[in-house]
Amino acid sequence: MTTRVHLTESANQIYFDKNKAREKICAVWLKSQAKKVRKSVLLATTVGIVNGGLVIGQSALLALVLQAIIIDKLSVESLIPYFLGLASVFIARGLCVYSYPVFGFEAGARIRVNIRQQLQDKFLELGPSVIKQYQSGALATLTLEQVDALEHYFSRYLPQQMLVGILPIIFILVVMPVNWVVGIIFLVTGPLVIVFMALIGMGAASASRNQFLAMSRMSGYFLDRLQGLSTLKLFGVATAELKNINEMAEGFREKTMAVLHIAFLSSAVLEFFSAVAVALVAVYVGLGLLGQMPFGPAEHITLKEALFVLLLAPEFFMPFRQLAVNYHDRATALGASDAILAVLEQEPVLKNISTHSYCNIDKSLIIFNKVCKNYTQRTVLIDIDLSIQKGEKVALIGESGAGKTTLINLLLGFEQPTSGTVLLKGDIVNQTKSTKMIAWVGQSAAIFHGSVKENIALAEPDASLEQIYEAAKAAGVTEFAGLETQIGERGYGLSGGQLQRVALARAFLKNSEIIILDEPTANLDETNKIKLLEVIEQLFKDKTLIIATHDPLVIDRMDKCIKLAHGEVQR
Repeated sequence: MTTRVHLTESANQIYFDKNKAREKICAVWLKSQAKKVRKSVLLATTVGIVNGGLVIGQSALLALVLQAIIIDKLSVESLIPYFLGLASVFIARGLCVYSYPVFGFEAGARIRVNIRQQLQDKFLELGPSVIKQYQSGALATLTLEQVDALEHYFSRYLPQQMLVGILPIIFILVVMPVNWVVGIIFLVTGPLVIVFMALIGMGAASASRNQFLAMSRMSGYFLDRLQGLSTLKLFGVATAELKNINEMAEGFREKTMAVLHIAFLSSAVLEFFSAVAVALVAVYVGLGLLGQMPFGPAEHITLKEALFVLLLAPEFFMPFRQLAVNYHDRATALGASDAILAVLEQEPVLKNISTHSYCNIDKSLIIFNKVCKNYTQRTVLIDIDLSIQKGEKVALIGESGAGKTTLINLLLGFEQPTSGTVLLKGDIVNQTKSTKMIAWVGQSAAIFHGSVKENIALAEPDASLEQIYEAAKAAGVTEFAGLETQIGERGYGLSGGQLQRVALARAFLKNSEIIILDEPTANLDETNKIKLLEVIEQLFKDKTLIIATHDPLVIDRMDKCIKLAHGEVQR
């Protein structure tokens, strides 16, 4: 499925205007996610309905007390039961007001955890070869900001949407026997509020998605420039890039204000209709009390009835008013869910094929059988036939773009061949099998902020302290750092050769049958190259070793050399 993560804001607006089906897909997906938190949403809705019932009881009690005091001239002592009833209603409403957002927050929290888990599983399924096509800043924004943007849809909008479908009907049914004219006012003005609010909010989803697109681009752009700050300074373009960041921030501000404009406009429309409706009720019952309204029940209306319907009038519109406040939560969720779905809908490069034995005469550890690999615009590998025996030391060489990285990705299970078969110990390669059998060290070793021990133990979290120390010692890490030595982000504080040794210690600790190294001696001087190669030979002397390299020193030390040129193996 084609992703639209990289649409411009204007293209996104055109897409949403012409393709309402996409918005419907996002809405259906949100509803499907709501099933996972149905219990919390229903509890919040139930609390809201109970609170609405208590409002009716509170209005009735207040109207009764005021009628008794003003018109019937009853003593305060005789009204004590009613005051106790009012106090009980106030306490019960307080508990409802407290419980409603608690249940809503529980729904929002659970859905965020669930969707983040879905994204994490999808990232693992897609693999590094697909994920690296995205900006890391954009992925961080997707996983954090855009998932957070879904919370209020489940915690506030969904319960309120259900309340709007129930509470107004209850209010109308209660008011009709008391004053059918006021009931008709409620019946006519209530749906009008929803219609006009929906009309105003029609472009809200597209505006919200524009905002998220701008935020993702700004986050990705800012992180890229921050990581390359030293390069920007060396070339004297840091100031120019700061100007670009300011322009992107200004664009994000404009998109945010557009979303807020729609949100405030929908709230203003609701306030207008609700104010008009409440005014109509007030005028009708007021003129009735004055004897100036010879129409309907106003001719014989009592103070108790007038106060009851007048107190309920603003409460009738309260669910609508709150829905208007929460309506932009729906638009925001639709905008965010489109970006999330663009990732979740993406097909993995390699499906997790079940391992099965492959009948072949060749019993080599690794076999590439007529393997071809095509991308959209070019062919990378052509009819690759090769085999690697257990224990062999192999140099994989070739100019940049010859297909070495693609060959390694196929063996690691990150990608699948367009045609042909890759076999690992007689079985078709998949990520699960590759993970168990292969330890891989990339050209730029992934070293994280933390201790040396924590970085080495990534390969085997259950390894003992003694095992970690032996791996560190074997790789020569203990020559320059202790296990508790702290390493900065991206290996800050260690040299290139030292970072490689930490990565090699990690691969050694994993104790896999096959070791793949990608340019391990890149950017090292001759002395450090020789030292590192001696460490590699010692660490992996009884392993199958594949090294992608251009370095003659590495090639000379290998048992076998496989040369790629223009996607083909050179014989």
